[in-house]
Amino acid sequence: MSERVLVIEGYDARLYVERGHLVTRDGFANEGKIREIHFPRGRSAIERIVIRAPGGTVSMEAISWCASMGIAISFVASDSTLLNCLIPDAPHDGPVKRAQAVSAVTDDALVLARYLLTKKMDSQIAVVERDFGRLGIGSDPSRRGAVAQIRSCIESLNQAQTLVDFLTLEGRAAQIYWDLLVATPLPWREWALKRIPAHWAAISPRTSGRRERVRDATDPFNAILNYCYTLLEVEARISCEAVGLDPDLGLLHTDDRLRESFVYDLLEPLRSKADVWALELLHKERLHPAMFHELRDGIVRLDPDLTGLLAKTLMPRFRKAAVEIANDYAKQLRRIDVPRRLVREAPKPIAVRREMWKRSACGYCKEPLPRKGLKFCGRHCYLRYSVEVAKPIEKAQVRLAEMRATGLSPGHGGQAAKKRGAKKRGAKISQSNRRRVLVPATKGTSTRSRSAAKKTG
Repeated sequence: MSERVLVIEGYDARLYVERGHLVTRDGFANEGKIREIHFPRGRSAIERIVIRAPGGTVSMEAISWCASMGIAISFVASDSTLLNCLIPDAPHDGPVKRAQAVSAVTDDALVLARYLLTKKMDSQIAVVERDFGRLGIGSDPSRRGAVAQIRSCIESLNQAQTLVDFLTLEGRAAQIYWDLLVATPLPWREWALKRIPAHWAAISPRTSGRRERVRDATDPFNAILNYCYTLLEVEARISCEAVGLDPDLGLLHTDDRLRESFVYDLLEPLRSKADVWALELLHKERLHPAMFHELRDGIVRLDPDLTGLLAKTLMPRFRKAAVEIANDYAKQLRRIDVPRRLVREAPKPIAVRREMWKRSACGYCKEPLPRKGLKFCGRHCYLRYSVEVAKPIEKAQVRLAEMRATGLSPGHGGQAAKKRGAKKRGAKISQSNRRRVLVPATKGTSTRSRSAAKKTG
């Protein structure tokens, strides 16, 4: 199986390990559609498993098998809500997470918020100018007007100073963007237009869901977007783990229990791309009523065949886009100077250290060194430095004279004598050294003659 994404559906889905192989079993027994696939270890191309089954089991061995092979497992509810995501562990980046946490309470928060929203609005402008025309969305004057209005929102971001201002500008740009999409006919097959409700034929606003929830979509296109945004959320969550970002420390989406706020921050610049990619796939496949199920309260759910098609086609594209934005955001965080207390000084950036290496010179001739880690150009400069600058022999002689002046000659008595086990003799030698210092020797007089003179005197 060459696909990178596997979608598991059905009421008795299973994920387990048998004789070293990962086994997936899903489908609908009442329809006679049961699928069982064996994935050998090391020869599987699967990178993502999306479980959208209302019933079934996943064994601990299967979770361990997937973690060792770098496969992420996502659990998605029938309303396209992400229930959980099991991601293989990745290298951690403490400095990035610390900068991410500190930035929310410093002036860097304004810079990062402008960065995210500018990316989102630039993406909206790009899809309006490049993609909406070929997909038959809006007229040329309406698209040009929408682009001009979104650009004015980008200019206003430079003056925004509060979260309310940022969200107001984001909402205005989103409204302009969605005004172009609303009422655009969907690519239904001709025979299907007579069998679907009238409001299914075109794109409806995002606020048209039941129970005041966007997730409870009452039209096919918004139901598709809900599922696509969930797949995008999975890839954003995995990208955060890959680059060392904390998914909980949101900026535009404030902290909330049981919500990974930063993941939704990272989704904002990618939503318009997801819209266009979903529309491209719909134009290619052409919609028909069997792709959707309408519940008694009018809420629309996707058919398993459509969810599998969306996941296999769009998740690889979502993955690339999510990794790019996560890496860009991590680069922004690495430029932040984090104030520190009770910890050692933060290491200097690699660029500064390289400049220091470039400026380092030889300790003797002061010429630039050929590479980092050196102190001298070569052995010649090292020897010249030792003889002319360090002067170890002269310093040793001065130190020896100081020790002898206090009666602590290292060659006689003191610690040297104690190590030899001659404590009394060492003490006598030490006293003799002190007498030598107090009675300077005269020229031509021996030590024995001086001691004899003392006795006679």
